[in-house]
Amino acid sequence: MTSTRDEWKAELSRRFTAFVEAYERGSLEALSELFWHDDDIVVVGTHSNLHFIGWAQVEHSFRTQFGSLRDIRVTLRSEQFWHGGAPPSTMACLTVPAMDIALVAGGRPVTFEGIRVACAFERRGVEWRMVQMHWSLPRTEVLVDHKRR
Repeated sequence: MTSTRDEWKAELSRRFTAFVEAYERGSLEALSELFWHDDDIVVVGTHSNLHFIGWAQVEHSFRTQFGSLRDIRVTLRSEQFWHGGAPPSTMACLTVPAMDIALVAGGRPVTFEGIRVACAFERRGVEWRMVQMHWSLPRTEVLVDHKRR
């Protein structure tokens, strides 16, 4: 990883774009390359049933979503904001104040507008991967039941 501020931001922007593309394709394999597979990574959503700790739970959540949702399309409606990350830092945070997701759930089209996203990335050696992600949905409807294991 090079030492300029813009280069680390460009790298992490590429990683977030790769996340969006993998999510739209429903590619668990591609998502797997974007997260560290630790027991303490966290992915949290708005609803009480959307709190996953550790790669096994995060992977199960994405697998469950991809089994239920179709035609996922993500639209970023705001710029990305980056915090930290310039060398020698090993942590960085991305926030996206407004993102929309359109999809088909249960045979009906659904659109979520104005989703707020925050992601924490950790650099190990020269590679950055996500260790935390939070999505705040402006609605309360639960589309996918993530039964507790």
